[in-house]
Amino acid sequence: MVRSGAKQTTRWGSSIGTGVIVLFLFLLFILAVKWFRSEPVEEKRTVPSVVDVLTPDPISQTLVNGFIDTQSREARLIWLATGGSIGTALRGDKDGKYYLELKTNLPEIDREKIYYQVWLLRRLPYDFFSLGEMTTDEEGYFVLQWEALDDEDYLGYTEIIITSNQYAGSTDPGTHLVEGQFGM
Repeated sequence: MVRSGAKQTTRWGSSIGTGVIVLFLFLLFILAVKWFRSEPVEEKRTVPSVVDVLTPDPISQTLVNGFIDTQSREARLIWLATGGSIGTALRGDKDGKYYLELKTNLPEIDREKIYYQVWLLRRLPYDFFSLGEMTTDEEGYFVLQWEALDDEDYLGYTEIIITSNQYAGSTDPGTHLVEGQFGM
């Protein structure tokens, strides 16, 4: 019987050792789950305004100036349906203010319902705005003369888009018909 008691003591010793290891692993698992579910510590960067985000830094401005021709004064206007040239746009400074002139040979439209609208587009930082509705001159060409009201520099707006819009429709850009780019 002494031998059987020795076997029972050994069994209890290994059972206690296994229990301690299982308890340790269980506690380690609980701590790991708690750590995994905890909120990550993040550095909070505050941006004073959206303008600071949209304003290019010196490096991106160098890239913009290197890849986008902001100095060109003339753009060829392309009819997207055929790829043919239908006019030109000129830009520059008059009396210290930015101006833009367009002259195109666009097809006639029902002027009671539809009008051609000109947009200027800037890629970096992305922005666009309308220059207004085109009119016709005495020769029948569609033209637009636009002068900035302020002293702002619009040379970063290098793309021109002409859309057809309906008077009863949205004020958003309509169907793109013509595109042009200064420096191309």
